[in-house]
Amino acid sequence: MRRGRWKEITAISLYVLLWIAANVWINNYWDIIRRGELKVLVCIGRVEDINTTELVDQLLKVRVLTGPLRGSLVDVENKFTGRPFVDRVMHIGDKIFLQIPILSEREGEIRFSKVYMGSYFRSGFLLNMLGGFGFLLLLLGLKGLRAIASLAISGAAMLFLLIPALIRGYPPVPLALLISVSVTLITFLIIGGFNRKSLAGTLGNLGGLSCCALLAYLSAKALHFTGVDVEFGFLKLGTVLWREQAAKGEMWDFRGILVAGMMIGALGAMMDVCMAIASAVDEVKKANPSITVLQAIKSGLNVGRDVMGTVTNTLIFAYLGSDLTLFILPSVNFPGVGRVYPFLRIINREATAVEAIQGLAGTIGLILAIPITALFAGLLIGGKRVRLTSAAQPISPSHRSEPSNAPPS
Repeated sequence: MRRGRWKEITAISLYVLLWIAANVWINNYWDIIRRGELKVLVCIGRVEDINTTELVDQLLKVRVLTGPLRGSLVDVENKFTGRPFVDRVMHIGDKIFLQIPILSEREGEIRFSKVYMGSYFRSGFLLNMLGGFGFLLLLLGLKGLRAIASLAISGAAMLFLLIPALIRGYPPVPLALLISVSVTLITFLIIGGFNRKSLAGTLGNLGGLSCCALLAYLSAKALHFTGVDVEFGFLKLGTVLWREQAAKGEMWDFRGILVAGMMIGALGAMMDVCMAIASAVDEVKKANPSITVLQAIKSGLNVGRDVMGTVTNTLIFAYLGSDLTLFILPSVNFPGVGRVYPFLRIINREATAVEAIQGLAGTIGLILAIPITALFAGLLIGGKRVRLTSAAQPISPSHRSEPSNAPPS
């Protein structure tokens, strides 16, 4: 009873903390950015009223929620262009980012002439969903709490170790491999404890990631990937970064960053496979302590063959689903032009080929991680000596009872 209450209290506390972060901390965001000599106030607003004029499709009355203009009502024009993927039909209650160019500041009073509408404000909903995710995990008990801890450590390692190191110019592939293996080891120690099972899973993961990195690097070199064909909305982010770095006289290793991204993309599924095989071998050893190393390896391979049937689809479907719109284009007839995006043209674009190589290299790495993990699990776990308990010890002949020849009573 106490344990159940502890789980509920912890889960509710986590959700409340994330709700506070979503509705207090994030909702109070504002900043002043510079565009040359012009200062622009970026804040959050909520649509209070909507009107229509002959020149403007939607004239929005927006309440400023954050920043020095908090509480003010401002007018924002929302003109439609006729392109559905650009136009946004606003509704009362929608939260959006506002961009307000500052003309002058006197005694804390800000003068501005026009307010521009930015993107939707989505962070609050995302944090609430994250809170629901953590709530469900914690309902599972201690394992759920450990899963949240490992997820937090993994995210912190990527955000505060990998990205800053890449910006400083460290070699991307060795860095990503080191951080990935470290994250794997820490995750396995948190989830499974300090034992041979965790070590076997980590070594198998290291082998699979190394194979994935090698395949990705060879593919990037053979297919002449530059690593700069990265679209960020309507902005070619990679090209812009390349120009900025070239102007400074220094260049990032874009191809290496691309390969490192492929490794990290396969990390989660590979951890799942390696831990499943190592845990299966460990359970087999507990059920049959007399099993040999070779038998333990075969058991891991048998489990791996079953896992392989579904895990090979994991990354392929993940990357295919993320670019499903792109694969629809070859079947679309554009008026007066026809099919301007044939399949061969699309698959030969660098961005598309990168997605294909990412899925294939990651999946091949997953498949190779299976025998590697089975080998290490068999050597580490199968070769472990297990002391038999008194109940499991064989009975010596001297203690066996002799059959009775006496007739039954």
